[in-house]
Amino acid sequence: MRRYEFDGNFLYYVRLIKKLYEQTLQRVADDCGLSLPETDVLSFLRENPGFDTACDIALYREVSRAYVSKAVESLAAKGYLHITKDKADRRYQHLTITEKAEPLAEKLHHAQFMFYETVTKGLTDTEFNAMLAAIEKCANNLAEVTAG
Repeated sequence: MRRYEFDGNFLYYVRLIKKLYEQTLQRVADDCGLSLPETDVLSFLRENPGFDTACDIALYREVSRAYVSKAVESLAAKGYLHITKDKADRRYQHLTITEKAEPLAEKLHHAQFMFYETVTKGLTDTEFNAMLAAIEKCANNLAEVTAG
C-alpha cells in the first residue's frame, strides 16, 4: 500500500494557485475597467469556445449562477457579449465574445499565459508534460468519484 506523507501544504498550494490566478485576472480587470466576474466570464469564453452558456461557466468555474448572470448582463450592456437563444431549447442562451471585446479577451489570454509561465517556471518539458499527465489522471479520478 502506498504511503501518503504530505507536509500538510497540498491544499495550501492549491489555494495559492487559485489566489494567484484571481490576482492575475483582477489586474487585467482593473486595467480594463471591468469587474472580476466580467473578466472571469470573458476569459472562460475565450479559452473554452465549446462551452458557451452561463450554466457551463458556473459549472466549470465553480461559481454561482448569479455571479455569472450579473457579469453576462453587464458585458452584454457594454457590447462585449452577444447572446443568442438556443434553437432547440429556448431556456439556454449561447454567449459569444463580440469584436469589440476581442482585444480584452486577448489581453486576458496573455495574462493567463503569463500566469502559467509563472507557475511552471523552472520545469523542463519532460517535467511539465509529466505534471499535465498526472493532473489529468487525478482529474479523471475525481470525476469518477464525484459523478456518482
